[in-house]
Amino acid sequence: MCIRARYGLALVPLAATLRQAHPEVVQAWYADDGQLQGRSSRVAAAMIDLQRLGPERGYFPEPAKSIFVCNPEDRPGAEERLEAFGFKFVDGSRYVGGFLGTEAALSEWLEPQVAQWAQGVESLAKVARRYPQTAYAGLAKSLQQEWQYLQRVVPDCGAAFEPVEEAIRSVFLPALLQATEAECQRELTTVSVRKAGLGLPDPTQSAPGCFAASEACTSLLVRSLREGTALDANRHGCHAGLKRRRAQKIREAADERIFAQLLAAADTSTKRRMLRAKETGTWLTTMPNRLNATELSADEFRDSLRLRLGLAPLGLPDRCDGCGHRFSLGHAMTCKKGGLVLLRHNDVVAEWHHLCAQALSPAAVSDEPLIHSGRGGNAGAAPPGAEPPPELRGDIGVHGFWRRGATAIFDVRVTDTDAPYHRGQDPHKILAKHEKEKKDKYVDACLARRRTFTPLVFSVDGLRGTEASAATKKLASRLSAKWKRTYSEVCGFVRSRLSITLVRTTSMCLRGSRDPTARANHATWDTGVGLALY
Repeated sequence: MCIRARYGLALVPLAATLRQAHPEVVQAWYADDGQLQGRSSRVAAAMIDLQRLGPERGYFPEPAKSIFVCNPEDRPGAEERLEAFGFKFVDGSRYVGGFLGTEAALSEWLEPQVAQWAQGVESLAKVARRYPQTAYAGLAKSLQQEWQYLQRVVPDCGAAFEPVEEAIRSVFLPALLQATEAECQRELTTVSVRKAGLGLPDPTQSAPGCFAASEACTSLLVRSLREGTALDANRHGCHAGLKRRRAQKIREAADERIFAQLLAAADTSTKRRMLRAKETGTWLTTMPNRLNATELSADEFRDSLRLRLGLAPLGLPDRCDGCGHRFSLGHAMTCKKGGLVLLRHNDVVAEWHHLCAQALSPAAVSDEPLIHSGRGGNAGAAPPGAEPPPELRGDIGVHGFWRRGATAIFDVRVTDTDAPYHRGQDPHKILAKHEKEKKDKYVDACLARRRTFTPLVFSVDGLRGTEASAATKKLASRLSAKWKRTYSEVCGFVRSRLSITLVRTTSMCLRGSRDPTARANHATWDTGVGLALY
């Protein structure tokens, strides 16, 4: 416990004595900072006792450094009664992040605060041109948390935040997306990431909800201060938690109403994209961190962000440099020329391999495991004279993943749910169909050798199949037990790593080279014979 906290606890008896002697004066103590509220004559009597009793308990009040807030019409009388203390008399003052005083003083204090936040948003817009992920994280997870705290402690302040909203709408979002203000779809970006938005609410609209939630959470504390009764800390904590969850449900319901309105006005393809976006925004809520390999380049972040909002990525070629066909998003996700689709598959496999090795051990994980037990192929499984069955390999083998002593075989597939042959089908059913195809091919051979088979099917934008979701939860459970961290925290980590990998591979398919002339034949290097050329 820090020294300041211990000192504050030591002052509890002093505060209790003053409350008992002056019940008509409302007292609020925050560590070693005290507040007295009441008529000036009552405050004067309480200050006399505080100056008398405080030094006995190691508390030495300094009235000359204290601030007395009162209405302008009451100031002459208050100054006369409190002249002996040398208070600084003001119409309003900042207190515990909020403000106490007249509306005029509040406006005068709030205006430079809002101007500073608006300037901060504009500064982040300059950062967003080169580092959009960093700028978005700075606004969503830092800067807007500052003004939302103020909105929780200052009532009826939403209208003052119009400059901040104007900076977000007309400066930050266009710089983040490199789009026009109309293309940024401000109404959609106000809802949470879970509702297909960006989690950047309009500060002029969020203020009433923030204050109402804060007022409900602190109602027991306020009652204790006003009535001078003891506060049950456990009851206060449970009450605040309940009210927080209720406020969250109210916010989610409001976001759902906005989402439903936008969905009703959208066409079929936009509806499919918006519904998928509700489940594919994990990469947006992940803090960029080079140590954890969660940072994205400007192209990687902006490509997926524009696709999330239905905008075409910028700077794409007219023709595919691999096959010569007209280049489009759908073509980029499916064109096998140049091996980019294979690299996308391999990157997801490598990420799953890495996570499994962390959860169990590197020795328990193998690449491209043979389904059969021997090393001589499947020939031993066929009758004499019969053609041997095709050799089956998985992408990853993990010993002890689902149960002790058994090897789990994983096979990865990444598919484009918006491909022409998938249009008109529910994305979840598309993933289920791919899972069934994998199972029909591998599951019998795995079960015959006491192995389990799990298909890991993803969409290119991060939608997970049923089997992939179950495997992700199991992996998070194992990591949680090994690292001794909460399951929810580790589950978010696993999902974010997979989501970040898919975002990177999507951008790679959009911007990678498929030029066949750029690939030389390196067959002579397989055995080192090519060294003779030197």
